[in-house]
This record gives sequence, C-alpha cells and structure tokens, in this order.
Amino acid sequence: MPDDFTAPPRRDDPFDFPDWPPGPSTLATWRQWATREPYDTARQEISDTGPLIPEPSRPQTHAEARILTALIREYGMHRPELTDGPYGITSITPRTDELTIHIADRELERWARALTAAGIDIRAEAAAQNTGTATAGVTLAINGARINLAPATPSAWHDAADSAAQRPAPPASYDHTTPQDELATLLSATLRRIGLLWDVAHRHSSVHLMLTEHAGKTHLLDASAGRQSLSVIPLWQALSMPLQLWPARRAPRRADAGAAVLDAVNAFKPQPTATDPAESLCHLMDLEATAVTRRAAIHALKIAQAVLDDPAHTSIWDAGGWIGTCRRSTARGEYSTHEDRLVPPGTERLLDAPGIDLLELGTLALRAQLSQKELDDLRGLEKYQVPLWWGVDTLIELLNWALAAATSPPLADAQEHPARRTLQRAAQEAASHMIAEHEAIEDVGATELRREHDTWRLSKPDAVATDSVPTIADLILAAHAHDVLDFRGLVQALTYFSYRVHSTAGLPDGHRSLEDDGNFPNSFTGHISTWYGQPCTLIGEEANHAAVGSAAYRRHLAAHRAAFDPFVECYLAAADEMPGEHDVAERHRAGAQALRTADLAALRDLDPRWRPGGSDEFLSIVATLPLEVHEVESWVDDVFGDDA
Repeated sequence: MPDDFTAPPRRDDPFDFPDWPPGPSTLATWRQWATREPYDTARQEISDTGPLIPEPSRPQTHAEARILTALIREYGMHRPELTDGPYGITSITPRTDELTIHIADRELERWARALTAAGIDIRAEAAAQNTGTATAGVTLAINGARINLAPATPSAWHDAADSAAQRPAPPASYDHTTPQDELATLLSATLRRIGLLWDVAHRHSSVHLMLTEHAGKTHLLDASAGRQSLSVIPLWQALSMPLQLWPARRAPRRADAGAAVLDAVNAFKPQPTATDPAESLCHLMDLEATAVTRRAAIHALKIAQAVLDDPAHTSIWDAGGWIGTCRRSTARGEYSTHEDRLVPPGTERLLDAPGIDLLELGTLALRAQLSQKELDDLRGLEKYQVPLWWGVDTLIELLNWALAAATSPPLADAQEHPARRTLQRAAQEAASHMIAEHEAIEDVGATELRREHDTWRLSKPDAVATDSVPTIADLILAAHAHDVLDFRGLVQALTYFSYRVHSTAGLPDGHRSLEDDGNFPNSFTGHISTWYGQPCTLIGEEANHAAVGSAAYRRHLAAHRAAFDPFVECYLAAADEMPGEHDVAERHRAGAQALRTADLAALRDLDPRWRPGGSDEFLSIVATLPLEVHEVESWVDDVFGDDA
C-alpha cells in the first residue's frame, strides 16, 4: 500500500469526529485518499459548493458501471501491489461529465482485453491536452460519456487493443447489458473512489469484488476478506469513511421512519397491532420500553427522519439498506467482516439531546446484560463511565434500527401464528427477518467460495484443462492469502503436527487412503494439508498419487484456488519421496535437507509476491530450519518471536 498518504479519520467513534467544517486542505487530503490523485490536483478539483467526489451524469454513471463490471470479471481476485493499483489503476480524477483514469502501463493490454470482452468499443481518440477537460492520453466515448485513459498514448492503446483483438472471442454467455440503475450507481461510485480499495488490500493482501444474483437483482459484494467474510456493505461504509466521501444522490423513495418501524413490526401481526413507533423501535432492537427508552426512541426517530430527507446521506439505501450496519454492530448477526464500527449519519445531532439522560438509559440497557452483582462490582469511575458508554451505544443503536427499518425492502406479511404474538415477539421476528434477508445476499456469493469442512476442497471446484501446467506464480496469484501455505505457516504447523502424527506413508501409497472407518490422510503432505486447511486430494484422483510440484498436483491446487509457496513445495516434495512408512522426524529431515541444498534465491524468484532481488535475510532464515523436528518449536520462537 502506498505510504505517502495519510488516512482520513474513521467514522467509528462518536466522541472523536473530525473538526467541522473541515478546511480545504483536509478535504483535499480526504479526496486524495479516495482517488490517489496528487494533492495539488485533488485540491484544485474540489468545488466550493459541490460534493467532494462529483456525482456523474446518468450516461457517465452507466459507462463507468460497465467498465468496472468488465474489470471485475477480468481481474477477479488480485493483489494491487502486483498490478500497481486496484485493477491496474494508479489514480483517478472524477468530474460530472468525465472520468480520467490513470492506468499502469503494463496493465493496458489487460484493460483492452477486459473492455473488448464486455462488448465496449475500445476505439479511442487522442484526449485533449491542457484544455481543463482532460489530461494527455486517449478518450473512450461510450454512449455519450467520456472516459479518459492516461497516460496511455494513442499508439500504445491501439497496440494493446490489437493484441486483445487477436485473442479468442469471449463466450456468447458474456452479459453485455448495462447494469440496472441501482447497481450502476453503486459501481460508478466505487470506481470514483477506487483508492479506498488500497485500505482493503492493506488488510487482506488482495482485492476481490464479485457480482452475484439474489431475488432477481444483481449485487456488488466484497470478498476480499476471504470465504467466510463476504460483505455487501458499500466500500465507504465498510471502511467507516467520513460522510464527505459518501455518494450524494436522489433517494430511491420517500420514507417515513416511524411508519416504516410500524410496518416492519405489524408485518408479523402482533396482538394488539403496533401503533406507537417509539415503543416498536425499542422492541425492534430488543430494548425494554420504559419512559426513558421511549424518549430516546422518539429522539432517534426524529433524527432518522432528518437523515432520510437529506440527499447527502442517500447511501444509507445502498446494498439492502442500513440493516447491514445493525448486523455489524450487534452480536445478533455475529457479523465480523469489518473491524471498524460505523457511526450513522446524524449521530452528531443525536447526541446533542439535553432531554435524554444517557446515564439512566445506559443503566437500563446494562441491566438486561449484567446481573445486579456485576453492576454493584463497578468501582470508581466505572460506575459513571460504563453506563454512560452503554447509554451512548443504545441511543446510536436506536438510530441504526430506525434507519434500517426505513431502508430495508418491505417485509412480506407473516403467516398467522397459532399462538398470539406479543408486540415484543413480533418486533424480534421482524428484526430477525431483516437480518436474514441481508445475509441471504451474501450467502449467494459465498457459495462459489465455500469449502468442505473436512477436506477444505471448494464445493464447486474450478474447471482446469487436463493438459495445463500451472506455475507456482499462477497458483499464488489465483489464491486468497488465507489459502496459500507459505514457509512460516508450514513451520508453525510443524510445531503441533509433529506431536500428533507419528508416521506417514510415502507418495506411492497416496496422499489419502481408504481405511475401515473412512477416508483419511496418508502421506506427509496429506496430513499437512488436513491440519493446515489446504485442499486434500481424493482417492481415485490423479493428484492423489502425484508428487507435490508436479503438473497433476498443481492442477489439483488450481482447481481449488490454493497454493504452496516455492519453499513449501520443495520441502513437501522431498518429505513425501521416501516410499513406505516412515516416522515424521525422518520425513521432516528429508524436507529440511532439501531446502538446505536448494537454490533458495531461485525459489524465491518463483513467488510473485517477492520483489525482484528481495531480501536475503529471509533466505538465511529458511536455510537454518533445524533438521530435527523436535527442535522446530524453539527455533520458531527464536526466529519469529511474538509473530509466530
């Protein structure tokens, strides 16, 4: 991740909001974080009256959406450090009627291939220079929109386009349609803030945006965190960005916060019917309705209505509505995709409420969570600070749930219940259904990333040509960081693996074998794969009797989007080589010896994550791996310390 930018403050602490209003230099820094423009360019582009990131015209929106859709399909999961930016983009300059995209030179052909496959006319004209409308480069005119590609020269772009044209035509099933309006605005807004994906890459090593279908709609998902943490929450919300970086456009519909809360609860037919929005809001977030909590709920509904009516905050409608924030801020959904909480728009006004006793509100909320003894055990400042923080969080959660009810798709009327539904029960069912509907969007995308629990194989493996010979670089680039077994992961696995497995079979007997009570790991690699969560081979597969590093075994890893780094591949191939049953100590010794005699610099150069001529310090560490397996644990502690 570039180290010459200062991150904007996160919108995750209600007592630590940035100064208001932010000055020109602060706004320029925030814009620069999202666009990666030079600071002077960012400051020059900021309008005195318009939004920090300009909203595009409708033709511009749809053109930008088509471009990002094409890039998502071409790049899939990738590492921005290796493509000089997310999707090969080094910086971007958004304006209402045009978008200037700076592309890394080495990514031009890939861009031409992506746009060609998407049916986008890539014939370009030279962009205007020094006119205030573009920078040197080429311009794509797409249905009345302008996309400037810089600093590509016309000849360089035409060469890239010619090269792309010589490749096989895209399959007929490729969707060339323009994304629907709601999705198009989200895709365009993401492209105009592409620099925020550096934050994602910094946290997860890679970037992986997906387009998935659910209930007749296409959704944009972020799968960068891995197979268990897909998120449909928009990028600027997911990263808790300042509100100035959020899109500001027309809301999809007029909403009444109080009426929306009542509609959600009454969809589950409580008896009697809910008529008090404040009381219903309390129950929606599973809070006892008292005089104190009702006053807080009335205030939260008032602020929610102001937020809903403000066009600066219409992003709260995106991607299934504000219920996603409720999922990430409560234990109810066990939603931990994002490490930052997100304080909703309107929080500043929400907390400026002289009629709300936050201390009393927090005490009431605490009583539902802690026993009286635990409350009595609070000492000193804790007696004040803990209830105060709970009061603040409870008030914010009331606002979150009011916004969630107003922006979630309408709930279908529930079936009649044989037992009478109380208001509390109906509200809890409404909350659960809103959460479930939001989760369902992400579950669709998780299907293609899901792995079997016992073998770690993809539930839907990728098709791999039987004559292909994937390289180590191919495998690493196609795998998520969590699914690459590297040297450090290997030696850490050895520290506990060696105490639990005493001996393993050799390669001729297969990585897995069939025993009386099931299918079990057999070879050294088979056991390591099982213990470390790497995809296992199956009996009957070619790869089950193939050496690690062979074309057959690499095809197996490619099908399951996994990889071994070059040092691990060298070690495991040697450890498996001895036929027959041998104890783990012998197999480890063979693997460690292979590393000691290998050309470690040449192995390092096979890994695309290493810069050319990378540090030799790591190579010296690899060379000192003990030959005796019982010495590995103390060696790991000495070499890696607290990072082990």
